[in-house]
Amino acid sequence: MQIFLLFLFLFIFGCMAGWVIEVFFRRFVTAKKWVNPGFMKGPWLPLYGFGVVVMFTFCFLCVGLMPEEIRFFNPIGGLFGKNYLSGPTWADLIPICLMWAGMVLLEFLAGLIFIKGFHVKLWDYSNMKGNIMGIICPLFSFIWLVVAVAFYYAVDPFMFVLSTNVHNYMFGGEGQIAHFGFIFVLGILYGFLIYDFVTSIGMFNAISKFAKSSGLTERYEATKQKWNEEIENAKRKLKIPEQQPKKDFSPVKEKIAEMLYIDPEKQKKPNENYDDKGRPIKTE
Repeated sequence: MQIFLLFLFLFIFGCMAGWVIEVFFRRFVTAKKWVNPGFMKGPWLPLYGFGVVVMFTFCFLCVGLMPEEIRFFNPIGGLFGKNYLSGPTWADLIPICLMWAGMVLLEFLAGLIFIKGFHVKLWDYSNMKGNIMGIICPLFSFIWLVVAVAFYYAVDPFMFVLSTNVHNYMFGGEGQIAHFGFIFVLGILYGFLIYDFVTSIGMFNAISKFAKSSGLTERYEATKQKWNEEIENAKRKLKIPEQQPKKDFSPVKEKIAEMLYIDPEKQKKPNENYDDKGRPIKTE
């Protein structure tokens, strides 16, 4: 039960920390405005929560359960019960590769569940070379490798100290009962998260049913096509020359774009999976 409660804390911590990271990433890198990432309304992204749990678990299994002869990175001493001090070693490749594979698999399964089950694409790599179903691709798989390395060397020792302190605070020591106030707050947070998840899924289903029953999708496509035709007719009447898209890539950036993207020009377009408010769009 103690381990279960500790992992519940790590999951909700990862959900909320990931939400904060995504908010600032979209504000200053992608969307250039404040948006609420993900498909839920509250400050949590479950993918990050699962990611923290997966990576922390692999670190615990590799470092904590391996024989003493196999030494891992241990800058603080006492990491997962190992009392030696050690810098980076060759054995670090074991947890790093496991975390990397686990995160790629987690990303694929999460994307597949939302596409097949909820008809929502929370991300889309279909324009990237080597992608699989638009869910994973070599570039972002490499990014997950970088994340695994960063987590192992920079975050994991901090997470171990945090989890130890939280465990001691919750239980006070071996044989102690859980701290009622802490467990109560944790329960409240999970209550909000579950309610948010259920209502968000219901919202997607309601939107899908409404779109199908009202013919909204067909009317939207017809209106868009008619509008595009009117624009083209107006251009011909006014004899407005066709504007060629300007390439703002340097030669090096163009070469990189050709290597990574199926259609390099498409990378400059906004993410079509989200509306103007940054919320995921329901697909058929």
